[in-house]
Amino acid sequence: MTTSLPVTVRCALCGELSAQMSLASTSTFGPPDLDLRPSGPARWALQFRVQHCAACGYCAPRIGECDPSAARTVSSVLYREVYERARMPTLARRLFCAALVAEGAEERQQAAWHFVEAAWACDDAGATAQARICRERAAEMFAAALAWGDIPVESTVVHGVRADLLRRAGRYEDALSAIEAAEATIDADDEGAEHAVCVLAYLRELVEAEDDTCHNAAEAFAREE
Repeated sequence: MTTSLPVTVRCALCGELSAQMSLASTSTFGPPDLDLRPSGPARWALQFRVQHCAACGYCAPRIGECDPSAARTVSSVLYREVYERARMPTLARRLFCAALVAEGAEERQQAAWHFVEAAWACDDAGATAQARICRERAAEMFAAALAWGDIPVESTVVHGVRADLLRRAGRYEDALSAIEAAEATIDADDEGAEHAVCVLAYLRELVEAEDDTCHNAAEAFAREE
């Protein structure tokens, strides 16, 4: 079950007071999707991942605080275009904007996950083309986070998630390269190595079949039974 609580927040950018909903608790059960979207009640808690100031348009996990770069990002042409005119569901626009704020603050890993969440919101609304755009941005941001050392380059999980994002975006050659990068990080002595090998092998099958639809981890393990 997912529960939320109403809170009053003063926007750190413009000072406007607004009512926001804060996630109090949630739960997950069952296998996640290959891009780690959870199952169960947590799957539908996306709306609580971002707060939004209607007065100035600031979007962030907590609008009561902000990085010094936030004002510049929120006033940028790209941010205003996404916030005001992008052909995305409202929740996806806000999550995409939160990603831009995090990117402006050089919080590349957080930005990547907000782009992923924006893709999930697009999926829920059937906005396929927009979901692809969000996934491409997420994949680019994960690549930047790996390059800058924000995420350890040996992170098999992140390389694997990036591969699935590229697969879902229809960029199959790039997805194969990401799978190879993930495979190169696997430590045979690690307890989770067998599971990682299984998931990556399944991902490779999907990519080679040019399958860009949603799949979950249980499907990968079911192949081995």
